[in-house]
Amino acid sequence: MQIITIIITITTSRSKCFPIPSRAQRAAAARARAVRAERLAAERAAAEAAAAAVEPELEPEPERESTPAPGPEPESAAPAPPVPETPARPPRQRPASGARRAVPCLGCLRSALAGRSTGECFDAAVGSRCWRCASGHTCTPVYVPPAPRELFPLLTTDRSPAVASAAAEMDRLRAAVRVLLEGGAEEEQEEEQAPPAGGPAAVRAQVLALVGQILDLLLPQVQQQQQQ
Repeated sequence: MQIITIIITITTSRSKCFPIPSRAQRAAAARARAVRAERLAAERAAAEAAAAAVEPELEPEPERESTPAPGPEPESAAPAPPVPETPARPPRQRPASGARRAVPCLGCLRSALAGRSTGECFDAAVGSRCWRCASGHTCTPVYVPPAPRELFPLLTTDRSPAVASAAAEMDRLRAAVRVLLEGGAEEEQEEEQAPPAGGPAAVRAQVLALVGQILDLLLPQVQQQQQQ
């Protein structure tokens, strides 16, 4: 009986030390927690607004273009066969000249009278034409005495103003010789030349006469060069 009384006394004293909260107390505590949470949220929002006003507004980054993902590599096709390179065409070389002819051709004589060459005529490696005549060009031998032929290189020399009159006379004689050699086919001289009268012998005589006049103009120049 005493034991039961002691247990009841202990239970009663414990219930007085730790009272169980009622429903009204729990509701009041919940409201207090809600008010406290709202206050904290308001303070946090005010702090974030102040920080956003101080910091500069950041520009939005441009959107990066999406790079398409590399697709599967195609299967490697069979390599094309190498194209053979066309060999470069070697430059055309003129064949070497042959022996010097004793009688020059009409083309070489005209070139010498025009002052473009020395009047020397050489055999070609192939064919009957001389080395200077082009393909298909008529190569007709023309007899010229040795003395005038050796003086043909003087026609290619430069002429000074001191011998201008002699140069003009030489040009006239050279034009006349060309007309006689070509039979009056070309009219390159300043004065009209009458066609040669007579046969080949008469033409040859006229050519030799004109060549003699050319020699008369050239010999004083040769003597002057030898004295210098």
